[in-house]
This record gives sequence, C-alpha cells and structure tokens, in this order.
Amino acid sequence: MAKRVIRPQVESQRLDVAVETASGAARYRIDFRWLLFAICLLGLLLRIWNVVQTAEVPTSYSLSGDSIGYFEWAAKIAAGQWVGDIPFYQAPLYPYSLALLMKGFGAQVVGIRLFQALLGSVGVGLIGLAGRSFFAPGVGLLSAFFLAVYPPAIYYDGIIQKTSLASFLLCGMLAALGSLKHRPNLPFSLCVGLLLGLLTLTRENALLWIPLPLLWIAVGGMGVQPKRRVILAAGYCTGLFLTLFPVAARNAYVGGEWSPTTFQSGPNFYIGNNLNANGIYQPLVPGHETPMYERADAERLAVEAEGRPLTSREVSRFWMGLAIDDILAAPGRWISLMTVKVLMTINRYEVPDVESMEVYRQFSVPIRLFSGIWNFGVLCPLAIMGIALSWRERRQHWLIYLLSLSMLAAVALFFILGRYRYPLVPLLIPFAAYALLACWNAFRKRETHAMGWPVSLGLVMAIFCHLPIHDKVTLEASSLMNQGAAAGQAGNFNASIEWLSQAIQMQPEMPEAYFNLGRALSLNGRYSEAVAAFQETQRQAPDMVMVDFQLAQTLEKLGDRGGALRHYQRAAELEPQDERARLAIRRLSQTP
Repeated sequence: MAKRVIRPQVESQRLDVAVETASGAARYRIDFRWLLFAICLLGLLLRIWNVVQTAEVPTSYSLSGDSIGYFEWAAKIAAGQWVGDIPFYQAPLYPYSLALLMKGFGAQVVGIRLFQALLGSVGVGLIGLAGRSFFAPGVGLLSAFFLAVYPPAIYYDGIIQKTSLASFLLCGMLAALGSLKHRPNLPFSLCVGLLLGLLTLTRENALLWIPLPLLWIAVGGMGVQPKRRVILAAGYCTGLFLTLFPVAARNAYVGGEWSPTTFQSGPNFYIGNNLNANGIYQPLVPGHETPMYERADAERLAVEAEGRPLTSREVSRFWMGLAIDDILAAPGRWISLMTVKVLMTINRYEVPDVESMEVYRQFSVPIRLFSGIWNFGVLCPLAIMGIALSWRERRQHWLIYLLSLSMLAAVALFFILGRYRYPLVPLLIPFAAYALLACWNAFRKRETHAMGWPVSLGLVMAIFCHLPIHDKVTLEASSLMNQGAAAGQAGNFNASIEWLSQAIQMQPEMPEAYFNLGRALSLNGRYSEAVAAFQETQRQAPDMVMVDFQLAQTLEKLGDRGGALRHYQRAAELEPQDERARLAIRRLSQTP
C-alpha cells in the first residue's frame, strides 16, 4: 500500500486563525492580501534599517569593483549617452535603470540603496503570490516571510549591484507564471516574456531559460487546447522580442554584430574553466580585477594572440576556444573542477565579490539577526524536502524544477559568487515553505510516518551544503582589503590602513593587500613604511603590475632618484601602454 504524502492543508484565499476568547475558542478569517502586505512591510523596514546601519561601511559610500563600474556607466547614460558607441560587454539593464533614477530623481548612492530596499520588498510580495499560485496561500505567505528575512536578500538589496533588480524580475516572472497557470490568457503570457527578457538583460545566463516557458506552454502545462497554446506562445515570444530585439539592434548598430545581450561569455567561461581555475573569480591579468580592465584585457590579449583586429564576438570566441582546449587537454581535472563548483554553488557560504556579507553583518542587525539560522545551507535542504514531498504533483511543478537545474548548471559552468547563485533562492523558497508546512501538519496530526525519506534526503543535502569547500580566510581577508581600498579612495587613510592591516593579519600572504597598504601609507605621508609594503608586495608577486610605478613614486618622494628610475623602467617593461612611466623616465633622465 502506497504511503500517503502529507501536504499543507491551506486552500482558501483567506486563512482561518484560531483565537482563544473568554467564551472559548472562536475563529476569524484574515485576508491573504493584508497578511502579505504586512510581510512586505516587514521586509521593507528590515532593508531600510540595513541601509541606515551600514552607511559607515567604506564600500557603501566609496564604490568599488562592479559597483563603481555600474554607477559611472549610469552617470554617462544620464548625461546623454543613451545609445553608446561600443557593444555591451556587461548586462545593460541595471545601469540604465540607475540612469533613470539619476535623471528622474537625482538619486545618488543612498537614494539608490533605498530604492532597492523598496524593490526588494515588492519582490517579497511577488514571491508570496507565486507560492500561492503554485501551492497554496499558506505556502505563499511563508515564502514571502522567508524572503523578507533572508539575510543575503537584505544584503544584496542594500549594495549597488544588479542582484536586487534581478531578484525583483525573477520574483515577478514566477508570479506571472503562476498567474498564467491558473488564468492562461494573452496578457499573462506576454508578461512572462517581457519579464524574462528584462531578466536576461540583467543576468545573461537567463538566456538558458528562454525555451523552457515555451516548452511548458507547448506541452499543455496549463491544460488548454492546442489553438490556445499557439496564442499563448505568440504572446510569450512577443514579450521576449520587445525586450531583446532593441538591444540586439543597438549592438549591431554600434558594433556591426547582432547579440541580444553581451559579448563576455567567452572570457567568463575561460576564467571558470582554464587549467588554473579554482571555481572563483580570477582576473585575466593579476591586479586587474575591476571593470575598467576586464574588457580591455580580454580584447588586448586576444588581439595579441591572433595578430589581427578582432570584433567583440571574435574576442569572446577566442577565449571560449582556449577554455575548451584546456578542458580537452585535461578532462579528468575539469570533471573534478565541475564537481567542486557544484558543491560551491550549494554551499551555505555566500562567496564574496568585492564586498562581503560578513563585513556588512558586523554593522547590520537585520543581517546578523537571522544569518546563523536562515542561510542557503538551510534553504537548500528544506527545498529538497519540499520537492520530495510534492513529487506526486511534479506535473504541476516541472517547469520550476527545470528552471532550478538549468540555473545551477549555468552558475557552475562559469565561476562561483554568492550573487551569481542568488537566482536559485526565489526558485527554492516556495519548496522550502511547502516542506516546513508539511512537517508542521504531519507533526500536528501525528502522521509523521510519510516524512521519513524526504527528511532523510534533506539531511543528506544539508551535509553537502556544509562541506568546508571554500577558503573562507582568504576570501574574507580579500573583502577586508577591499574595504581598506575603498576607505583610501574616499581619502580616509587612517581607516584604510586599519582595514588593510586587519586583512594582512588574517591572511599574511596576500600581495594585493600589501600593495593597497603601501598606497595608503604613501598618501598618508608615511613613505618609509610604504616602501616596505611595496617591497613585500613584490616579494610575494614579482610580476604584479602597477607596483613598480607606485614604488618609484614613493622612492622619488624620499629623494632616491636612482631607485625611482629603476622601478619606473621596470614599470614601463611590465605595462608598455602606461604613458606615465615613460614620461617619468624622460623627466628623471633629463634632470640632474
């Protein structure tokens, strides 16, 4: 006899809530919409609180990495460069959205962070609607609560990164899919296409998702007649066309090549799969981790290797070809690398980029409040339990399964950052909510016999999610270093030196930290200490670019002209395109 699966027993649009009164047990009904609104308000308050409390984090006011790249790009757009003159190398929707905020409201960093807090709270409501559509109102409310208090969601909504916009669009797409499931009409199918198109312009790997809703419509995922499916498919494709075609046409206009998104897949695939790849981001040129170098380095190295000018697509294909050559040269190593990257993708740890949630956690009560008990290492096992418990209803949920698996593959195929795997969160949260409600109902009704294998599956997944797969010390030390660099850029050299000293104390073998410490010490007038820091940088990384130039400048300030000239000459050898070093050589050579 088949075992009965315990499912959440919440079916109506209103929720029955028991309340004890003097006359006994009375029941009243609370409207789903008001409860969802209250949860959205909670999410908004937590996000605003986080913005206020993290205002003193250096990278929140002195942007670095992709953040400054997006902000400066947006400023150029707002100043009138709406079309631009080169094909997109990074996803364009986020900087264009920032440009609209700047142009329309004069928004700066704090205003953008507050807007993203609002956007995140709307996403909370949308995931609640999606959970209700695919499961039940109770699942929807718990899904909304889960996202409202999820520490990485609060963190990503508070930094200048496209993760916040991507999360909002994904939650909107899931809500639209849920509405299309129950009310299969042209407006909802058009909405799904529009939202997925916009998501693709925010997260390029969403391109992998484009066939999946079309397949869902074609095979009758909503139980409609074939003629109706054709109409829905046409609406979906129209939505995609309206969002992606203008970008493809714009790329063709400025660069002569059609592309619906960007041309950076080749370099990114190489970074994640070359013979020296370790699963996380490593720049093509050591020391060139910022957007101002990424595109230039990819193009310059490809052109030098090919010996001729290359188009954007040819540059991407060059790096893709190198990566494939490395994979074929050592397939066993690549399989091991992919295994590690899959484990990294499901790990509880949020791999930092320039900024780290662990740094923000020190300042933010909303992040600190739930981070110990509500993280990806809890979400993923709960979601696996939910998938197991709802398996008998897999015909209703197979689209979400495929969206999740394809995103997992898309992340693991490149390199791992916490913000890159974040699209898995809105996909998994409804299943996690379903699992928790199912466990509660089983416990309440004393029908736990059917929960054995789903719980066991969740426990096994929890083990995989908590494997010590990351070098957390180095990653967190790098984040501290980035805070020091940001403080230095803002002119707060004492704070910069303090942050950088913490980074070096945590990880002494980190040449970038010594380099930034040398710059901060030099700018603070502590030249002798700066020379020692630059020399330690060169001991650890002899060929690191920019070190010789900075060391030469510092030696010149100390009056050591001979030492300065030697290092200017070496700087010119390492970076022939650096005109500053050649000018300094001529100046010192001509001056007695």
